[in-house]
Amino acid sequence: MEVGSPPGRRCARALPVWVAVWLLGVVASCGGGSENSSENRVPAVPQVSPGTWVVLGSSTAAGVGAPAGKGWVALLGAAQQPSGVVTNNLARSGLLTSQALPTGTSLPGRAPPDPTANIDRALASSPKLVMLAFPTNDALAGVSAGETVGDWQLIRQRAAQAGAATLVLSTQPRDGLDPTQRAILDEMDRLSADAFGACFVAVRAALSDAQGHIAALYSAGDGVHLNAEGHRVVSDRVMAALASGRCVRVTD
Repeated sequence: MEVGSPPGRRCARALPVWVAVWLLGVVASCGGGSENSSENRVPAVPQVSPGTWVVLGSSTAAGVGAPAGKGWVALLGAAQQPSGVVTNNLARSGLLTSQALPTGTSLPGRAPPDPTANIDRALASSPKLVMLAFPTNDALAGVSAGETVGDWQLIRQRAAQAGAATLVLSTQPRDGLDPTQRAILDEMDRLSADAFGACFVAVRAALSDAQGHIAALYSAGDGVHLNAEGHRVVSDRVMAALASGRCVRVTD
């Protein structure tokens, strides 16, 4: 897009480039464009319903710790079904973020992409929304926060190329982590909040006790997984993020 003005439109040339770009995107103050031009419209958040939503993740997203049908993905799917949403859950216990990367991605020393549970498999169903939920396994494996969040951004890029939005869930509390692993979780959440903005769903604090462990009310008893009440909290947080309309738009 040309930033400078043609002869006869001198006001944009007198402005710094970044100001001129901003003005072109908001209002044609020098007579360029109309109210209905694409340059002057704020991009709408993507509409994700009706359509398919795919979840990529590990054991919590797979529903471990909750009775059948009470995992957070199942609760979310049931709540959104009236809006024409079909939920495809590819999460599986023990998976790492690297296993969700596009097929063929080379990561020395890391688990390779799993074609049955990665972004390529997710996109095979032409989803409107991809949700990522890898709360603690990467930290436990010693993967740095920067590497994990970078992988999530790569998955988001691949999804966007296929026309799908991406929602990312935060880390969760887990008992028995050492200080280094807890620091990785803290950094993962900080980097994710910056990278994904309104498409980042924070759940860790709501599920933690004062020591940073899983709160007794939400623990499945193994120090790792959430019970049905914990899954409900996650589902409620995800639904609140969706209902805000700041990341994506869910139609009634």
